[in-house]
Amino acid sequence: MKKTHLLIAAALLALVSGSENASAQFGKKLAEKIGDSKDGGGKKSKGGSFSSFNEETDEMGITGEYFALKDKNTFGLRFVKEEGGKLVNKIDFYEKKNTIQASLALKENYFNKNKVKLFYTVVNNTYVELIEMEPGVLAQITSSYGNNGNAVPPDAQRTVFDVLAKDKSKLSTWSIDAATAKVSEIMTSLNSEKLEKDKATLMTFDSYKNYHGKIAFAQGTNYFRNDRDNEPKEKLEWFIIKAELGNTLAFKPYFEQPLMISHPGAWFNITYEMAGEKTDREVLRKTSTFFSSNIPMMEKDKDKYYFFAGRGPIDNNGSADYAYLELLRKIKDKIQEGKSYDLVVTVWAFKDGQNIAPMASGKIQMEYTKGENGTKALLFDPVKGWVPKMEKWVNE
Repeated sequence: MKKTHLLIAAALLALVSGSENASAQFGKKLAEKIGDSKDGGGKKSKGGSFSSFNEETDEMGITGEYFALKDKNTFGLRFVKEEGGKLVNKIDFYEKKNTIQASLALKENYFNKNKVKLFYTVVNNTYVELIEMEPGVLAQITSSYGNNGNAVPPDAQRTVFDVLAKDKSKLSTWSIDAATAKVSEIMTSLNSEKLEKDKATLMTFDSYKNYHGKIAFAQGTNYFRNDRDNEPKEKLEWFIIKAELGNTLAFKPYFEQPLMISHPGAWFNITYEMAGEKTDREVLRKTSTFFSSNIPMMEKDKDKYYFFAGRGPIDNNGSADYAYLELLRKIKDKIQEGKSYDLVVTVWAFKDGQNIAPMASGKIQMEYTKGENGTKALLFDPVKGWVPKMEKWVNE
């Protein structure tokens, strides 16, 4: 492995370790390795000066020698419009003269529509970006978002790890926090356009058009299928407004906005209410090791307008939400054969130990059915009934 490393590598380690101290130590080692590295001629080099880059011009105004806010080395950036007779629109990133350490592609759609200069590449499943905050000043950013070769969407979580400037004096007006705020401002502007486009697409599907901000119920999660994001193809005739108490049931919430946009840093919570009782997943998680083990945090689908696969309080695959089963246990002495009860399900944005806002809510009528195989058997059979099972689990 070559001793010369990308400045980017320092950020990747810092991102993985989550430690400023680890980042600082690695940065020091990185500088030492660059200082000890050898160029093609076998001489020691510390990267040298890229002042000759300032004599070049390009239509983006990118090419030049850059100084960093945190790193002590200088860097060369060169915008390349064409290469080998092909349009490439990229930045070649130099740490040493005559050695391209990385090439970052322009997100052309952002530039053509919004004049935002954002360049990106992928290093070990981590996206690395350069975003122009003002002429001659770029933020260096990482974002873990998988590796599909495409640019990171505007609503992804980004981490600014350094600022580069052609004019060194401009660095005195920037900090990591200020750069983070500026990048957030740029991405919010881009994301507003993306959200409008996504919402317009979703509104062409009957399920989202009729249920955004609400919850739809079905007889199982197999009724909630998506081929891909932003294509909720459920048919309205599959949705139900009445179900047998104790039997299989599934639901799907449709949100006005993705959770990571409407409530950054939050995750999902669910409450169930019926017959004057209420259970809360996050509250239950804190009451015992049993509930803590069986009610995991809900952090999937925060970037989506709905739960991608739906969710089953009692699913057709035999699984169940323990918060819903606890509700059934709490109402066991309040429900009667032949009667119906409203079940209210609410999906919340949960943060800092509390439900901060409802994301979607729905109500369905649950009927206590008669008969040998009705609700009484489903809930209270001593072997297979959900309530005896919960009594056993809770009291173990």
